[in-house]
Amino acid sequence: MNIAKTAFLSITFVVASGLLIACNPKPDRKALTIMNINPAWQQQPIVCHEAITIQNEQWKLQYLRFYLSDFKLNQQPQLLTITPWQQPGLALLGTDCHGNDNWQLTFAEPLAPGQLSFTLGLPFAINHQNPLTAISPLNFSEMFWSWQLGYKFLRLDMQGPDYGWAFHLGSTGCQSASVLRPPALPCRAVNTFEVTLDYQPNQKLQLNLAALLSDIVLSQQNSCMSDSLQTSCQRLFDNLTLTAPWKLSPASSAP
Repeated sequence: MNIAKTAFLSITFVVASGLLIACNPKPDRKALTIMNINPAWQQQPIVCHEAITIQNEQWKLQYLRFYLSDFKLNQQPQLLTITPWQQPGLALLGTDCHGNDNWQLTFAEPLAPGQLSFTLGLPFAINHQNPLTAISPLNFSEMFWSWQLGYKFLRLDMQGPDYGWAFHLGSTGCQSASVLRPPALPCRAVNTFEVTLDYQPNQKLQLNLAALLSDIVLSQQNSCMSDSLQTSCQRLFDNLTLTAPWKLSPASSAP
């Protein structure tokens, strides 16, 4: 092979390689640190004050917030960046339906494909503290019961045609000298729920309220404040145990 032909083939290879790289750009490192969260009813996005049909009645979302913590990828801890909505080990997601929203997780490092796990709720060491001195996002008083009981891990308030309905998830059976004192030992019913999902880059996390409220007939009598003896609470806990309300879907698809 002569020198001219060798040079031509080398140039062709370089150009072809450049075209392949241009057609298959490297993933945006920053984008791989961000995960969007989408609340949905079945396959439709939920918007505050817009009615959704539940059991042939019109309901509107009034408040939906929840704490997620203990993020892991393939059993390796994954830290979050520090923002008003996040600490390295936890985040507050959701909306108060008054314009104060956060539907995004930002990780300190890009997420690789694998088994992503997290906990709905907060660790015992964090759960029982003074919200007046706590660092954001643990300073939202509407997400706190008392020093004895700790935080509401999830708060869902909805308004129907004639009455409201609520689900406030948190620990119960917490023993201390008074409601103004934190317990020394973990509560009898911790009521945290671990979720594990198969993750691929750029996926978004969906919370499907239809799956959360499966087999629940909303009424004035069955709002749930995490009483394990209440039938509606038992059903809600079962739905959370099944992790059915949570799923990952491509960032470009509908919720």
